[in-house]
Amino acid sequence: MFKKIIRLKKNTKFIIIFLILISLVIPTYATDATDDELAKISNARNSIERIQTQKKKVKDTLKNLNNIKDDTQKYIEELDKSLEALTIELNNILDAIDIVQLQIDDTSNNLDLAKKNEEKQYADMKERIKFFYEKGDITSIESILNGNNLSDILTKAEYIKSITEYDRKKLDELIDTKEKIAELEQQLKNQKDALVLLKEEETAQKENIEQLIFAKQKELEEMLTKISLSQKELKKLEADEKAQEANIRAIEEAIEAREKAKGNAQRVLRGGLIWPLPSSTTVTSRFGNRKSPTKGASTFHQGIDISGKTGEKIISAAAGEVVIAKYSYSAGNYVMISHGSSIYTVYMHMSVISVKEGQEVVQGQKIGEVGQTGYSTGPHLHFGIRKDGKYVNPLTYVG
Repeated sequence: MFKKIIRLKKNTKFIIIFLILISLVIPTYATDATDDELAKISNARNSIERIQTQKKKVKDTLKNLNNIKDDTQKYIEELDKSLEALTIELNNILDAIDIVQLQIDDTSNNLDLAKKNEEKQYADMKERIKFFYEKGDITSIESILNGNNLSDILTKAEYIKSITEYDRKKLDELIDTKEKIAELEQQLKNQKDALVLLKEEETAQKENIEQLIFAKQKELEEMLTKISLSQKELKKLEADEKAQEANIRAIEEAIEAREKAKGNAQRVLRGGLIWPLPSSTTVTSRFGNRKSPTKGASTFHQGIDISGKTGEKIISAAAGEVVIAKYSYSAGNYVMISHGSSIYTVYMHMSVISVKEGQEVVQGQKIGEVGQTGYSTGPHLHFGIRKDGKYVNPLTYVG
């Protein structure tokens, strides 16, 4: 009977000590709810203001464009500039989303590791307390419990050899881990809040782009429903195409003359050409004679049209030098690359150009994104290949 009373006494004291020690590793975190809410409101308000500013820009753009609708060329050129600017801003938002997502993944991993570490430290602490109970001195335990308050108990405990410096260190480590977990959880929450705001901006920016694209399509369709294009507009389109062709030919001749003057062997195309639009292989218009898809468009197609969605990546079909990276009323944003062996590739109607004239590119490198700039009623890539100064069928080179 006496042994049972002693065992019960030991158990009771052990439980009390355990509760005291565990209470030390469950810190209370004082948070200023008002400041936190104000920060959230401020971030949300800034995001809303950015969205509203972009929407106002689009409305102002459309309003200003209404004044030049009679000049189709100028209308399309100005609208394409606005589309390109919005697309660049959208890409910046998407890059920011990727960065925040990586931060969330990193914080989540750190949080998981911290929680696993906490579980191990907690288990180790229980083992130490169990060891203290089984091996400790009852007199020492009674001395701790006879303290007047928690502070008194801890003060006495520090001087009792039964609780070692090792135990104190481990207890501090567990407290630090719990604090780190709380910080990581708050950090993760903040990052997720930022991601929500960025995705709202992404959605709003896409709506802005779609609004401008719709305005352009509507204008072109209204123009094309007329019996025929005015002679004035036809002449503008034809003049732009001729100027574009003359510019391309002049560049080809300049490159040949440059290499000849240097006495260098001409660049040689190696390894063949690859498909320029990884996301799509659907050809909507082939090379050669065709029925004009729109009023004023050529009946002899000097390349192929590949269907695609706005923003999809366009890549260089082979390594080479970018010799043209500019805007044309008929071709929109377009790029031409010299690959050697008198072979050039041409990419038209891009929403964004990602390279500069004079830049060397490798095969498969991103050079722009699918769009519908220039004389185009829908997003696609016009892909052309020039050989010895003339356009040839791209499908005989890329398959």
